[in-house]
Amino acid sequence: MSIDEKPQKGVTRRTFIKGAVLGAAGVAAGGMLAGCGGNEETKEPSSSASNGTNEPSFLTPPDPIPESEIKDTKTADVVVIGAGCGGLIAAVSAAEAGAKTILVEKGDQPTKGAMWMAAINSSLQKELGIEIDRDEAVAEICRYGGHLVDQRLVNLWADRSGEFMDWFMSLMEAAGYETILETDLKEGYYKSYAVGHVVIKPPKQEIGHLGDYGSPLFIPVLENKAKELGVEIHYKMPAVQLEQDNSGRVTSVIAGSSENYTRFNANKGIILCTGGYARNEEMIKELCPIAQYSSSSIAPPGNTGDGIKMALWVGAAIDPIQAMMVFDRGLVGKDGKLGAPWKGGYLRIGSQPFLRVNIHGERFVNEDLPYDYICSAGVMQPGHIWWQVWDGKWKEDITRFHTTICSRVVPHPGAPPRDGLDYVEKELENFIKQGLLIKADTIDELVQKMGVPVDTFKATVARYNELAKKGNDDDFGKVAFRLSTLEKAPFYAAKLSSALLCNITGLRINTKMQVLNEDLDPIPGLYAAGNDSGSFFAFSYPQMFGGLALGRIATFARLAGQYAAAE
Repeated sequence: MSIDEKPQKGVTRRTFIKGAVLGAAGVAAGGMLAGCGGNEETKEPSSSASNGTNEPSFLTPPDPIPESEIKDTKTADVVVIGAGCGGLIAAVSAAEAGAKTILVEKGDQPTKGAMWMAAINSSLQKELGIEIDRDEAVAEICRYGGHLVDQRLVNLWADRSGEFMDWFMSLMEAAGYETILETDLKEGYYKSYAVGHVVIKPPKQEIGHLGDYGSPLFIPVLENKAKELGVEIHYKMPAVQLEQDNSGRVTSVIAGSSENYTRFNANKGIILCTGGYARNEEMIKELCPIAQYSSSSIAPPGNTGDGIKMALWVGAAIDPIQAMMVFDRGLVGKDGKLGAPWKGGYLRIGSQPFLRVNIHGERFVNEDLPYDYICSAGVMQPGHIWWQVWDGKWKEDITRFHTTICSRVVPHPGAPPRDGLDYVEKELENFIKQGLLIKADTIDELVQKMGVPVDTFKATVARYNELAKKGNDDDFGKVAFRLSTLEKAPFYAAKLSSALLCNITGLRINTKMQVLNEDLDPIPGLYAAGNDSGSFFAFSYPQMFGGLALGRIATFARLAGQYAAAE
């Protein structure tokens, strides 16, 4: 149905509660986590909602902003909200399509974050002779989400991501950068795909830890391209409220600060790209409570759900079960607290398949699982945490483990060097000084510092050493070359839980990136991309598709800009 065939229904209380409460109930009943550290502190949420009811405050639409507080009005064809990767790509794409475009961002600069972008059938893949089975990829993504997804959107990414990547790579090349592809795939029971593209400084300069690959490179290029195309960018301009006309069409957004607001009119469409709600404690608690078992977060502090909240207030629907992307790298802080304000650290080698035990000193899982699966297994353990344990030959072990994408430490031949083992060693020493990591000269000293049952833990270590020497994991089935003994001092232990990255579910959208109402009809004039949008992932993040989260964001943001410009 086109947006002209059926007007959007008016806003009702039922609209908000139906979608959000269903999501919370679904997660509480069985929703699992998904899953490459920030320590920003946020205020603890109160036990009751700020609206004085038992309902979450984000479900209560605010009163209309008085006209007396709106001091300025600006008009464009397309208004994009949020200047992260998705928002910048949407703005550039709308402007390229000939639309007068305004971009508003609540921060004082664009948001940088993710590094890898997944695509299928890019010119780089063709050049390297890499063919991805499109139907297999679609089936695997849908299977990972239990088909609680819209396969038409997964099809769309598979069919259009290569086209996007070619456009993107040409922008990067013009700016003096190059894009490489992760072709060295992880071995084991979970199939990996050569889809991860990443921007680097040519010619194949070292990929380090701070700022010299991925979004720190490409975000400024996108910002400059937007300005070159005449996009009007307004920083320090938080969006607070969408406005609709009598037919239900979203016509404008009000942004700014109290008593000094600006109304941004959109003749064709408004695109929500505000980064999702991974930094909104109340929304996490209500929509995805299992995410509270994370000890650290690297989600940008500005990702507080602004776009999703504004869409709910005009009648949007959200995915029925909400999920987060998490990695198994969350160092539990000295206070032992999980959840907000996420004071733990981010352990880069937390995804290495070293021995893991629960607080009883028992091994409980095949440690060679995708990041999010390890987190799910850990949630099932007492206290929702686990210990990762390794010994003094860890550099040799990690080299043999051969992990890839963002857990990679040792590069493969022909690829740019990474930070490497020396950097990891410095990182470990810093965590030891901070009291977030245990180091001991003997197993007896280690177990005493860990505080787990001594006899059980020592028996677990003895059994694990036995399996490693035999070269066969009779207990949990880990591939032989990822087994490692615990015999050489010093010995290390890290108390871990999940590290929170972003929500992977959000507003319901169609294949034109239009936001849908509770009847799954388009809300005229409203689009969403990035982590504000949903319908693509469910339950867990398909980690073996390196860069799929950003690949979906980028591909769909470009389409959102083009569709909004053509309205």
